Amino acid sequence: MEPIFEGTGVALVLPMFEDGSIDYEGYKRQVQRMIDGGVKALLVNGTTGEPATIDIEDEFELTKITVEMAKGTGVKVIVGAGSNYTAQAIRKAKFNAEAGADANLVVTPYYNKTSQRGLIEHYKAVAAASDLPLIMYNVPGRTGMKISVDTVVELAKVPNIVAMKDATDDIAYAMEVLTRTKDMDFDLYSGCDDNILPFIAAGGKGVISVLSNLYPRETEMFAQAALKGDLELARKMAYDLNDVSKYLFIDVNPIMPKAALKHMGVIESDMLRQPLIPTTEENKKLLFDAMKEFESKGY
Repeated sequence: MEPIFEGTGVALVLPMFEDGSIDYEGYKRQVQRMIDGGVKALLVNGTTGEPATIDIEDEFELTKITVEMAKGTGVKVIVGAGSNYTAQAIRKAKFNAEAGADANLVVTPYYNKTSQRGLIEHYKAVAAASDLPLIMYNVPGRTGMKISVDTVVELAKVPNIVAMKDATDDIAYAMEVLTRTKDMDFDLYSGCDDNILPFIAAGGKGVISVLSNLYPRETEMFAQAALKGDLELARKMAYDLNDVSKYLFIDVNPIMPKAALKHMGVIESDMLRQPLIPTTEENKKLLFDAMKEFESKGY
């Protein structure tokens, strides 16, 4: 089976107005900007899209908008279908399939968490809810739950569990997963913009990226250089983007990318829904200075 995509998938930011309501037109502009920028996949309702603080009906509306905008472009649509309640994850997975998405992204259950045995049952249940390919999402820094390598290998045997987004930022863990699944029909994507080069060099198929909200063309250029073995260009871009990637996460995601997009004039407001709040002026200066330095490189 071919990978869902190879290169850059963007974890889409969700623009909001000052009153906290969703700026749907701003979202559409950002989606079109990503398509025009050459990304290979759009992730809607991922962590960066703040699904924890929007209604499920809003998630469904954003899914429909994204699928419609991507139609005929060749850009894949991946939709967040995660929940700490398995029945809710199943409901989302079914809707996404009916809406015409290309894949579901399912984060490990959070807060109540579960055991590794529970993870296996959870993912099998969500995978069985539709024929869509399912990408597991391993982000223990947010969920308090890490998918063990043994569990990844067990779940990779399920026909439509085809990949994992790995946001552990642990290359040794990624290497172990890649080693154990190398003879299986299973792919790995980085969930961390700061390790794109080593992750792809190890065998990953690309990145599901926050950075690409700012620089879709450049992030895709970087990922493709790594995929094609152009280490000179990939290494240069890794160094040039390092400070931007670092300061994008100096505050809780998606606080900093929203500040950056407002600074760039892409969105009208950097508003978030509480408990997230806009960042400090000091943090903004660190990021904006890094962006100015990167932009001076002339990519």
